[in-house]
Amino acid sequence: MPCSPAFAGATDKAYRAMEKGDFKTVLAELRPLAAKHDPNAEFMLGMLYDSGKGVPQDQAAAASWYRRAAEQNHLAAQLFLGVLLYSGQGVKQDVAEAAHWFQMPADSGNDKAQFYLGAMYERGAGVRQNTTEAVRWLTRSAAQRNTEAMGLLATTLFSRSRDGKDDDQDLVDAYVWSHLAAEMDAIQAVTAARGVIEEYCNGEQKKRGKATMADWKRKWATEAKARTPLR
Repeated sequence: MPCSPAFAGATDKAYRAMEKGDFKTVLAELRPLAAKHDPNAEFMLGMLYDSGKGVPQDQAAAASWYRRAAEQNHLAAQLFLGVLLYSGQGVKQDVAEAAHWFQMPADSGNDKAQFYLGAMYERGAGVRQNTTEAVRWLTRSAAQRNTEAMGLLATTLFSRSRDGKDDDQDLVDAYVWSHLAAEMDAIQAVTAARGVIEEYCNGEQKKRGKATMADWKRKWATEAKARTPLR
């Protein structure tokens, strides 16, 4: 993961060494910086312990380093700490605290944090169950092409459409996201509920769904083109 721009300067040499697999240099660079509470150095040390690169794998140590950086508002560290707390890897599982740490990265636009928050609201894990919030966060994540979010969003919308609480837009949107997920992700192609969802859609709803899918694809293509550097 690239260094956070706010903290990258001091850890540039360590990051370049990490890219080359020179973990001896990485550790030599990071440890003095982490001792001075540099949040990016703390985060990078967490990654090393998390993956077992250059040090024995130790997710408890990883969580400790992530926490130090997270407490200084390092967004990536907040995400990684949230994942460990959510799964209970290296730390006692605490989904409520995980939700706390996912919040700021999600607010800042991180699609993975948005997916986790959406999933937690959908299930009522660590937060009060709230389908509206689940759909909101999953939609923000899916809009960034997160296929896990697309799959869960599709089933959440489909379930809500069957409850009769909304008009047919939920069903159309479920069609959209289940098909996009399956097109973009081989795993989602197997697990997505697109076949079931499609059976509930009439011809007009399928037509609307396909038009919306085309809109999303054009939007993503435009965004990708805008990110391509000019030569």
